[in-house]
Amino acid sequence: MRSLSTMLCSLIRPGLIAVCAISLGTQCHTAVAASLCVSPGGTGGCFSTIQGAVSSASPHDVIHVRPGTYKEFVTISIPLSVLGDGAGNTTIDATGLAHGIFVDGFDNPGLRDVTIAGLTVRNAQFEGILVVSAWDVIVRDNHILENDKSSGLAFTGAPMGCPDQPGNGTYENDETGDCGGAIHLVGVANSLISDNVITGNADGILISDETAESHNNLFTHNIVTDNPLECGIVLASHPPNGHTAPPFAPHFGVDNNTIADNISDNNGV
Repeated sequence: MRSLSTMLCSLIRPGLIAVCAISLGTQCHTAVAASLCVSPGGTGGCFSTIQGAVSSASPHDVIHVRPGTYKEFVTISIPLSVLGDGAGNTTIDATGLAHGIFVDGFDNPGLRDVTIAGLTVRNAQFEGILVVSAWDVIVRDNHILENDKSSGLAFTGAPMGCPDQPGNGTYENDETGDCGGAIHLVGVANSLISDNVITGNADGILISDETAESHNNLFTHNIVTDNPLECGIVLASHPPNGHTAPPFAPHFGVDNNTIADNISDNNGV
């Protein structure tokens, strides 16, 4: 897990990137990053969609999303920050779409340094926020509501049952009832999930390992309540991607993660 000083360096001074070298002490060196904006209708010289800003951004840019509701599915493939105006003001409504936000390190090997903060993400068919094969990801101060409730999901206890979801195909693959959770980390390392409110989803937080080892992540100060189909916080080691029937390859592993100071209450199975 990253040291506290490294995490703090990654959060200081919006619009700047902090690169921290740790030797006898910690030194932060900053480089200027571009600041992009998104607003409903593209007013004020901003992009009209979050995906439009993400697709136009360079690595380490900061995207400020102004108050409003954005009906889209956002895929992130480079290091950058997407910062809403607060979860009470800025919403991604993914009704009819697979996810609200997908951090795609599976198709972009080596992806790291992504921050998602200050948003409400709701109504996706599957995960509200899906992070696959990435490092140093921060997901903080978001509300993840009413996701992963696509028709046909019902807990039966069967060993298989999740539908073939749009996207990159790396999902929870060995149980019914939920297919990824509100926030799902697959093969993710050295990341921080904090201060999120997660409610009304099929499942809360899921950490699994279909694409790589999930390790040294910190989950803290999250409120995970009233997610009715399955559990609040789950650490599950699954067969590798592409091995949905025996003989299974060795699992990558879910290990050395810290789950501390969260509230998990009134969830399902």
